[in-house]
Amino acid sequence: MTMENFFNNKINGLSEGAAGWRSSDIAASGQWRRPLTNGEKEGLLEGLAKYERSGVSLLASTGEDFPFQGVESLIADVRWEVANGTGFILLKNFPIEGLSVEQIEALYWGFCNHLGVMRPQGKDSGLLKSVRNAGGNYRAQSGRGYNTNAKLDYHTDFADLVALLCINAAKQGGESLVTSSVALRDELAKRDPAMVDALFSPVDYSRQDEHADHQTPFYSAPIFSQSEGYFCCRYTRNHIRYADRHEGATAPSDLQQRAMDELDALAANTAFTYEMTLEPGDLQILNNHTVLHSRREFIDVDEPGRQRHLLRAWIATPDSQPLDSALEEAYFDHRPGAVRGGILGQCFDADKLRYTQRAAAYHGMSSEGFLNACS
Repeated sequence: MTMENFFNNKINGLSEGAAGWRSSDIAASGQWRRPLTNGEKEGLLEGLAKYERSGVSLLASTGEDFPFQGVESLIADVRWEVANGTGFILLKNFPIEGLSVEQIEALYWGFCNHLGVMRPQGKDSGLLKSVRNAGGNYRAQSGRGYNTNAKLDYHTDFADLVALLCINAAKQGGESLVTSSVALRDELAKRDPAMVDALFSPVDYSRQDEHADHQTPFYSAPIFSQSEGYFCCRYTRNHIRYADRHEGATAPSDLQQRAMDELDALAANTAFTYEMTLEPGDLQILNNHTVLHSRREFIDVDEPGRQRHLLRAWIATPDSQPLDSALEEAYFDHRPGAVRGGILGQCFDADKLRYTQRAAAYHGMSSEGFLNACS
């Protein structure tokens, strides 16, 4: 994609719309912040109680096993804001107070399953991941950020949506940082169109040793892409940084390195990044295709059981945008509304496969591309 073609195929007005926001736009707008009503909280808790009485295991359940009442507007608001608005939403007062961690996980699982199909995360192919400091090394060749207390690079996750539910906040730090990849692209195009061209070209990404046995240890994908008028940014520099350790993979070109340096600098600029502190009961949901996110380093409290703890879900949604076919190796499927994304890992077993098929059927989504990638 050349810059000439890019500007000739303006992305559905996104550059002029909400998705191309700057931090001042977010600070001045409250549309991305959505408190739950008392009725919605009651409906969620009543649905949780019905699920608990059913005796169905989480992995055997989908949205139909959580009969939440009175949350239709809540689900609609989430879908609209992440797809057509700023690309992210912060739900306030998700009803976790007084619940055990197991109950919170079940409530969260059920809510996310009303949004779409949960995708596997990491080497253990987990569909629900705890984000907390477990002593990991983010900058190791196989490092990931979720099990460390490190400051993270601006990045996207491996799904249409990433959802983060805060159970416990840190003693200090850990603020969430978000920035519009649409706005970054537009600013970079003003400064140096050649850099944007470079980011539309594929780069190699390491799978960080989390791939299934039948997969290659790296894949290729462009950082910027466009399909049917929809823009997508797929970016995890920590994975690009270590890709060329794998046989057959290549390092980015000098121009791509400079373009990524500039992209990182723009993302960290206060004009483009918006900072928020996630409190217990906050549920942040991001559109990975149009929003980059990061986190500041944090310090935990000493008391066991009260350390910073978030639950993370990667979700494929029935109303997702089309992706460029160049992203198929990364996402398993590029079609809109398909089950796609996630890290297949080494523990994606028959139970998780059956869950995927049931959840896809519940939402009327095709899982063909992902199922083919499993074999």
